[in-house]
Amino acid sequence: MFTYLYQTRYWYLIGPFFTLIFTFVSIHHQNKRLPSDGGRAFAVDGASAKGKPTSAGVIFISSMFVGVGLFSRVTWEYLLLYTCAMAAMICGYLDDRKPWSATMKGLTDVVIAIGSGTLASFLFPLSIDIYMLDMVIDIPQPLYIFLASCLVWVSINFANASDGVDGLCGNLTMVSTVTFFAMTVMTHRVTMMNNVMLYLCVVLLVYLWYNCHPSTLLMGDSGSQAIGVFLAFFAMASGNPFSYIIICLPLVLDGGSSLFKLAVCRITKKKFMSKIRTPLHDHCRKEWSWANQMVTERFTLVHLMIEGAYLLLLYFKLS
Repeated sequence: MFTYLYQTRYWYLIGPFFTLIFTFVSIHHQNKRLPSDGGRAFAVDGASAKGKPTSAGVIFISSMFVGVGLFSRVTWEYLLLYTCAMAAMICGYLDDRKPWSATMKGLTDVVIAIGSGTLASFLFPLSIDIYMLDMVIDIPQPLYIFLASCLVWVSINFANASDGVDGLCGNLTMVSTVTFFAMTVMTHRVTMMNNVMLYLCVVLLVYLWYNCHPSTLLMGDSGSQAIGVFLAFFAMASGNPFSYIIICLPLVLDGGSSLFKLAVCRITKKKFMSKIRTPLHDHCRKEWSWANQMVTERFTLVHLMIEGAYLLLLYFKLS
């Protein structure tokens, strides 16, 4: 049956449609089995999430794997990449059920990042194609592994830190994923990862149905950590890992502000950026009195403008 579907021109419609329905059914029947959120101790309005089902990522990421597995020709190389994302998802789920120590979480993130970076060095080009400057920089494999591991690690933490407002992480991830898809098509770098981009957007649509304000479901670390791994892979598959900075800029600024502030404070043992709350979405809610919907909508609109400008510049450069 599925061999026949592969040979038809409608498979790209059947697969996503099946995954959409399958994800809806899975979330509807399984969300009551998810752990409850304990609320974020230092987040603005963090107590409002307390008691809501969390770790929905374990459902929609698993549903995505089912859809990709049934309706795509998945090679063993890409199965290994999926394993990295699944490992991040499982670790996030275990942390959602019973919170881990900061040391344990940090170690697992590092292990997943190194494993992902090592696999990526064998599956993606060991070069950086800077389209805007017509430059291709070859990278030695050991250096590529180091840089790729760093990218995966920061991407996991950026996505995790940005998951603090209803719909925010899901919306920003969808915009970034669509941009990566468009970029790979424009630069003729279409790979199996394009199918992954498509199916990730499909399951995020279902998740956002439940996560729009006021949310009844949260993705938890199981979702945000897997998303972080995927976004890093998308950037590497595009041939220009540095494109992550532009294409995921709101995630970089929102989640990266927390990492940067924490790192400087721990290194210098002094207060730093004391007047700026991090992640930045908390600053907007507390200091600028933005409602949750305003944060999500304005961050998404800014993201869309950035991505539109980037794709337009890329189009004129390539044409």
